[in-house]
Amino acid sequence: MSIKVLLAVDGSEVSDRATDRLVALRRSGAPFEVTVIQVQPFMSIEAQAMHLQSYGEASMKSARAKLDAAGIPHATHIAMGPAGVRICEFADAGGFELVVLGTKGLGWVNTVLVGSVAKHVIESSNVPILLVR
Repeated sequence: MSIKVLLAVDGSEVSDRATDRLVALRRSGAPFEVTVIQVQPFMSIEAQAMHLQSYGEASMKSARAKLDAAGIPHATHIAMGPAGVRICEFADAGGFELVVLGTKGLGWVNTVLVGSVAKHVIESSNVPILLVR
C-alpha cells in the first residue's frame, strides 16, 4: 500500500532539496504516490487568464524533472491564494498522509517573515509534515 504524499514547491533551492529528499526516500523503498502543488498569490482575473498556469508550471519545472528522472510518477496541482492555507486545504481534501516542503521559499516576504508558509503548515496541518532545510 502506498502513501499519498503532497510535495509543495515554489521553484526555490530549498524546494529542490525537499524534492531531492523525497527522491531519496523513494530509492530507500518507501512506496508512495506524489502530487506536486504550487500556489500562486492572488491575481486579477486578467492576470489569472494569462499567467497562473505558466507561472505555476515554471515553478514546478525543477521538481517535476527530478521526479521524472527518478521514475516517480506524479500528478500536479496549481492553486491561488495564501500558500500555507491552500496547501493545508488541499492536503486535507485529498486525503494525503504526508506533506513535504522546504523551510523557506522565494519572495520578498521571506526577508520579513522567514518560513511563513512552513510555519502556517506546521501550525495548521492535520497531516504529518516533513520539513527540509
